[in-house]
Amino acid sequence: MRIQNMFQEDIDRKINGVVKVDQDASDVLVQELKEYVITRELKKHFITFFTNYGDSFREKTADIGVWISGFFGSGKSHFLKMLSYLLENKEVQGERTVEIFRRKFSDDPATFSLIEDAAKGRTDTILFNIDIEGSINKDKTAVLRVFAKMFYNYLGFYGENLKVAKLEQFIARKGKTEEFRRVFEEINGGTWLESRDAFAFFEDDIVATLQQVLGMSESAAQNWFNGTETVETSIAQLVLEIKEVVDAQPDDFRLLFMIDEVGQYVGGDTDLLINLQSLVEKIGSECEGKVWVVCTGQEAIDEIIKARENEFSRIQARFKTRLSLSSSSADEVIQKRILLKTPEAEQDLEQVFTVNDSVLRNLFSFSGAILDIKGYGSADEFARNFPFVPYQFILMQKVLHWRRSIFSMTQCIPSSTVPSVA
Repeated sequence: MRIQNMFQEDIDRKINGVVKVDQDASDVLVQELKEYVITRELKKHFITFFTNYGDSFREKTADIGVWISGFFGSGKSHFLKMLSYLLENKEVQGERTVEIFRRKFSDDPATFSLIEDAAKGRTDTILFNIDIEGSINKDKTAVLRVFAKMFYNYLGFYGENLKVAKLEQFIARKGKTEEFRRVFEEINGGTWLESRDAFAFFEDDIVATLQQVLGMSESAAQNWFNGTETVETSIAQLVLEIKEVVDAQPDDFRLLFMIDEVGQYVGGDTDLLINLQSLVEKIGSECEGKVWVVCTGQEAIDEIIKARENEFSRIQARFKTRLSLSSSSADEVIQKRILLKTPEAEQDLEQVFTVNDSVLRNLFSFSGAILDIKGYGSADEFARNFPFVPYQFILMQKVLHWRRSIFSMTQCIPSSTVPSVA
């Protein structure tokens, strides 16, 4: 049998090596969901998250912060994305996400029941990479502003510009959104949703629309349009608006801000850490478990703030649920996602090992090797790993770890001290 024909999945298929939370192409999502491997480590994290999250349906809580940590390649972005799809129970190619995961937890119905119960109510998630959506200008309210942007986008407003978003919000509260869009299109010729990103070029059309729909005077409408004052919001104001939205929904409704790369975005910046701390604290105290904030970062939250432990002890308390992902289960993922064999191939490989047992054991016997550098221990292990040898999984992880360490070191060395290569 050819090696190429041993596997259950096409070995030549394209695999998305880096999961992006904002990538939602149908074919990519299907593969990410179908091939997601629940390792032993991940199962523990699912239990921890859904136990704490599920408790909020039975008792009000202010502990709504979740911090998922793990270095590049640990799968934290993939985990965050899967949580988002599970909680919303999104339909992908005619099948609900929870049903896809039912098969993954077929050997653990108790854990799956936690997931199923949490997904019964209506849940909306706001999933984004803060490094992509955040402003280049990282002033001390940068975290608040990106939260506001994504919240207004979620509501259907133009979150890129707070001035426009606030106008749309005011129009919506008056119940005149459809009328405003219809009148603007009649005057302008283009739809409001297609034109609002360039609103500065349509002064006459917007002024005329505001006059007709809201009954504003021409001078009042022009004053709004030409106003140079910066529209600002506060944590208290934003959380009040979030609370209004969730309180208008049934008791089992939940809204989750799911933000990738928060650790990298805030780094050790004191102002950004305080902004994040205050925001999560206010959401927790005001929304009482109906709104959650789930963040990822390469470092654990206590590692980020260890230099200022006394100053930021409160932020640790805001993220009571902390999940640390490692790369230790890489072999398990590779075995189940890539190396999974057909029943016929497994049988053939086990037979090969049985016939060549002593030869294979001697071939991969390393004198003086550390315990994790080893060869095949059984026919089952041979069939599960072939054509890899168990020690190669460890070796690959160590090489990647060394590469990351060397890269990190070079980033800390002043460029003037690095020798040039002619």
